[in-house]
Amino acid sequence: MIPNMWYVIAESSEVKAGKPLALRRMSEDLVLWRDPEGKIVVMRDLCPHRQSKLSPGKIVNGNIQCHFHGFQFDRGGTCQLVPANGRNGPKPKIFQCWTYPAQEAFGFIWVWHGAPRDEYPPVEFFEGLDDHIYATFQKQWNVHYTRAIESLLDVSHLPFVHANTIGRGGKTLVNGPYTTLEDNKIRVWVSNQPDAGLPAIKPTQVPPPNRPSMLRFNFPNVWQLYLGEKLSQIAALAPIDEENTMIYIRSYQRFVTQPLLGRLFVNASNLYNRYVLSEDEAIVTTQQPKKSDLNVGNRFIPGDRPIALYLQHRRNLILAAQASEESAREIESQRQIGEAVVL
Repeated sequence: MIPNMWYVIAESSEVKAGKPLALRRMSEDLVLWRDPEGKIVVMRDLCPHRQSKLSPGKIVNGNIQCHFHGFQFDRGGTCQLVPANGRNGPKPKIFQCWTYPAQEAFGFIWVWHGAPRDEYPPVEFFEGLDDHIYATFQKQWNVHYTRAIESLLDVSHLPFVHANTIGRGGKTLVNGPYTTLEDNKIRVWVSNQPDAGLPAIKPTQVPPPNRPSMLRFNFPNVWQLYLGEKLSQIAALAPIDEENTMIYIRSYQRFVTQPLLGRLFVNASNLYNRYVLSEDEAIVTTQQPKKSDLNVGNRFIPGDRPIALYLQHRRNLILAAQASEESAREIESQRQIGEAVVL
């Protein structure tokens, strides 16, 4: 995973007040719950006392209570009660739960994956959706989240995998696609057409488009299919572990503004989206290895430019984070040596 970024891990609606939710995300067992003000809390699903899970417990006095021995922990993971010691008894600091920086935005729960900071960057999403009505469904895929992201940036597979749905028309020729990368955002202009015998235009030879991009991806794990100012689809690819991903698909629209009818519209759209996603799942889950990278044997054609750009930038971000950590360790090491000399 790319360090030092906000990852979508769940939908806000999944976490109810007063009820802990167990989820596996980012190869960790997590427990999500809400404090008395309704703010989201994300903890490692592990009681520091005897290593049982916290998620089967309950919320008591604004704390999460372990079901095993009744220990209570606040939103910061600090132990607030050891029942066996008495309500006014000691609460040793060794009983500290691991918590993750988390926030809610745009109807999703986001977790910071990386080193703690005094200030965190804002969550990045897509503009122009505030007045849209949306509905969500979710589907677990038996692949690493990189493979799922690749499938959403793949403009060459449409007439084959989706020949009877979104790939109708036999547009097998891929011009470009014109693709940009800026501020950890990939934008793709799709220009496919039926093969009339002319060679495809190379990505470097496609003139800059004068229309909005259709495919949009914000690192590390959120994608948009832009179909106009009134219709979009969003996918959040939440990493479960090295071999599994939870995909959240949303249909957004503002054609129908009446709330009930608008909700019916997006739910109907998601029936279609679910079928299209199943077409992708059938083929993507056969790819080996389940996790993608630049060195796993992929061979690219010009039409794969968005995928290659994604994998290259992903690697660059990981390498940059590793270099930053090594530099910080070196600075700290030199500081300690300096202090030792002074002493």
